[in-house]
Amino acid sequence: MAALTIDVLRYGHRDVRDYRVTTHCCLVARALGARKIIIEGTPDRGIKESVDGVTKRWGGGFKVEFMESWRSAVRKYKKAGFFIVHLTMYGLPIEKETKKLRKKGKILLIIGSQKVECDVYRLSDANISVTQQPHSEIGALAVALDGLQGGKELAKRFKGAKIRITPQPHGKKVLNAR
Repeated sequence: MAALTIDVLRYGHRDVRDYRVTTHCCLVARALGARKIIIEGTPDRGIKESVDGVTKRWGGGFKVEFMESWRSAVRKYKKAGFFIVHLTMYGLPIEKETKKLRKKGKILLIIGSQKVECDVYRLSDANISVTQQPHSEIGALAVALDGLQGGKELAKRFKGAKIRITPQPHGKKVLNAR
């Protein structure tokens, strides 16, 4: 399977209300192999600093960016040759679409926050669901990233990590790389 370039667009972030969920979306995107997340809305320095701190300690090159308009983000990504995938419970089942999506090479995953406007559905190249039941954007993102990459991201070692975990059957073993 060829390597994919995957970025994530967080649609409709609401400052105070969505802080924790958006931070978790960032952490899942980073841990499961996305290159960056773009958060639509007012820049939230707290989220960026938190996720940048995790990246600095745990390694990798994950980036957090902000854009005022999801439309401009979608236009920019389409122009750069990305295939736009909106994760929604109303879309086609991911398990039936994964092979086709992998062939695209560059994917922008859109995950919502608030009620998603109709244009997101129309301007996306594909509307994909991980289930046709109400669920969390965090869960949808995790399932999509894992499925698209065939589980390869689960054992990923991040370059520049200052902290690493040694898996244990019981307890915790953390190594500080110097």
